[in-house]
Amino acid sequence: MDSHEDEQQSVKLSCDYHQRGVCRSCSWLERPYSNQLLLKEEKLRRVLASFAPFEFRASVGSVMNAFRNRAKMTVTGTVDAPILGLPGEERLDDGRELLECPIHHPKLNALFAELPEFLRRFRIAPYQIDARRGELKGLIAFYSPTSREMYLRFVLRSQECVTRLKKMVPELQALVPELVCISANLQPIPHAILEGPQEIFFTERTSILHQLGRIRLQLSPQAFVQTNVEMATHLYETAANWIAEIQPQRLMELYCGQGAFSFFAAASAQSILGVEIHPEAVRVANATAQEHGFTHLRFECADATQVEAQLRQFDPDVLLVNPPRRGLGAGVKLIESQRPKSWIYSSCESETLAEDLLQLSSLYRIRRAQIFDLFPHTEHFETLVWLEPR
Repeated sequence: MDSHEDEQQSVKLSCDYHQRGVCRSCSWLERPYSNQLLLKEEKLRRVLASFAPFEFRASVGSVMNAFRNRAKMTVTGTVDAPILGLPGEERLDDGRELLECPIHHPKLNALFAELPEFLRRFRIAPYQIDARRGELKGLIAFYSPTSREMYLRFVLRSQECVTRLKKMVPELQALVPELVCISANLQPIPHAILEGPQEIFFTERTSILHQLGRIRLQLSPQAFVQTNVEMATHLYETAANWIAEIQPQRLMELYCGQGAFSFFAAASAQSILGVEIHPEAVRVANATAQEHGFTHLRFECADATQVEAQLRQFDPDVLLVNPPRRGLGAGVKLIESQRPKSWIYSSCESETLAEDLLQLSSLYRIRRAQIFDLFPHTEHFETLVWLEPR
């Protein structure tokens, strides 16, 4: 780390929302960034202590501000006074405006700043949680700094305002030219899950271009994407380098989304199979593989915890898993039965990572672990772990 980086990590990010108590999502904001990284390293060493000794590589730190490329905004208030930001603390309908978040990419903040006026003019009623009426529940936007393209999703209770939203689109795109993909996601059930299964597109484009390193992806709004593009690129590149050290013939990626890990590792294995439960992500991943001429990559739609037959048939030398925060679940039994020669675990929750690995500790040991700080100013972080047989 050079002196400039060291100086940056010793300072704190200023946020008016945090100082006023409006938003405390960045719960570690008052800590110097160097201290945040130290605490994350101490936590990971503690939860993985029973696996020591292993190689603990230096953490990869993020920039401190404007690093978040994807944002979710709750919409509360009224037709004449919509509020974009967070739900209320004591009463959910008493929303907290959050239009200039310092960790959001400036393009996201600029988009959100324009939207309240559009919502007023086109009479898009915010959803009222207590009364269970109204339409617009939330907004989800992603900006790709590499392609300079953006998507926006309106999360709706029903199709009542779809026609009005469609009329809004040309004017909104003229004002925000980066906005090439706009859709409505229907979520009619009054519970905490923000997104529903049905997507209605208002634009001809149903995805945006998203360049990660040397890989050009078609990113659909429904697909999982890491919120911190720069850190995600470091994560994928590192996993690819570790796989290159192993030199496998066959690599299998579970919970693959649109296949980022597989695409980065394309040159490191003779055959690669990705498994993902969401059909649209699988469709896009296979289209991306075809576009790049990666004939040795293919993606299948299946539940990653129920792919025992595929595992036996494909017989991977290396298994890469990137599960949600809850961990592998029944996937532990798959690894126990298949026993790949090596496997790599990308985890966003160190406690469930440790729980999963403990169940397999009689079979595997940790060779290497590294933190990638995709979530500065919070206690969360991404961990990459390389495991090999005992």
